[in-house]
Parts: sequence; C-alpha cells; structure tokens
Amino acid sequence: MAEKLTPVDFQKKLMAHGFPLPKHGADGSWGNESSKATADWFAVGSDLNATAPTTPPTTTAGIVPADWMPDCKMNKVIVHWTAGSYVVSDTDEEHYHIIVDGDGKLHLGDNSIKANVSTSDGDGYAAHTKNCNAGSIGISAACMAGAIQSPFNPGGFPLKQVQWETLAQVAAECCRKYGIAVSPKTVLQHGEVQKNLGIAQDGKWDICKLPWDPGLSSSAVGDQFRAEVSKRL
Repeated sequence: MAEKLTPVDFQKKLMAHGFPLPKHGADGSWGNESSKATADWFAVGSDLNATAPTTPPTTTAGIVPADWMPDCKMNKVIVHWTAGSYVVSDTDEEHYHIIVDGDGKLHLGDNSIKANVSTSDGDGYAAHTKNCNAGSIGISAACMAGAIQSPFNPGGFPLKQVQWETLAQVAAECCRKYGIAVSPKTVLQHGEVQKNLGIAQDGKWDICKLPWDPGLSSSAVGDQFRAEVSKRL
C-alpha cells in the first residue's frame, strides 16, 4: 500500500531530499513552489506514490562547486549561524567558508578552505571557531539576529529548514571530499565544541536550537544534524 502523506509531510520530504521550499517551507499550503519542487522530484525518477528516494536526488557534482573545495587535509566540519539577517554580509564572508542565505543559496567566503590547514600565521584564514580553526571547515546559515537562548526566542530571522537541510548537504559533500567520518567530534555544531572537544567557546549556542522544534536538547540537535549528513553521503 502506498504511503499516505499530509501536505506538510510531503513538503518535509521534498526539503529533506534536496528540493528546497525557501519561501514558505512546510506550511501545508500547496502552491506553485510545492508544485514545481514535486515536478523536479518526479523528473529524477521517483515513482508517483510519494515515497521518498532512499538517497538525495542530487547530481554527482552536488551543490558545492568543486573549486570551492580545494585539495588539502581537513578533519572537521563546524556548523554555525551568523547571528545576522538572511542576507550574507561582508563579515559573514570573512569568517566562514560557505554561507547559506535565507533562500537556501550558497555563498563563498573570502578565505579558502585550504587557508585553514594551518592558522599559525594568524592571518588569511576563516576564523569561525575560537581556538579550533586549524583543520576545520566553517559553514554557516545567515540568520538568527536578535535570538535569545533562554527563554528561547529565535528573533526576527529564525533559522529556516531549507537552510538547515542545505547545511547538511554541504557538510556531506565536504565529508566526502576530505574523507571526514561523521562523528560528534568531526561534524558538530559550534555550540557542541566546548562539550565535545573540550575547547571553551564563551557561551556559543549555535546551532543548538531549532525554531521549528525548540524542545530538542542541544545534543539531540547535533545528533539530528549528523543523521541528516549521513543520509546524504
């Protein structure tokens, strides 16, 4: 028997498998955005019973341009939010290697991933995580300006599911490129660094709260992200 899905369920499956809904997300309303994403999904060979493919329907090249991931040795992917608006700023580009804007589009940072192989010269690399930049790729969602950790308030630019899912795809492609195994010490949120790696981070809590599921603990958010990354490998 075919799987029965509500519109919200189906929209969530679309986003989880690489077909973003940046304007409206999983709102249960079936407009042009959802219709186009569905047509794109079926065009890659999914059957019409609405059962999601077992792997994301992305191209072999993925969504990250190859020249954004130069040959070098890297051992971690650290995930952030910018604490800004949905627009990628000059400061964002200075501090992160890849940034996802509010529409789910990718932006290349000013500093190459290769510049973070060594940070001993103190200049010319993406300084995204205190005392944990060498060998680390920093990826970020542009969002969460004005957010408050407790009591939780996501502010005027809450993290969107399309950004979260796009970050997972980016992380998976970085893991494939650099041979990084997914674990709590190698693919982690900035807010997990202090606990998982023992490196003090001055109260950082990105990304340890999800606006659409704020009841999740920090560790549960990290585990969910790693599961999303693993699905895309």
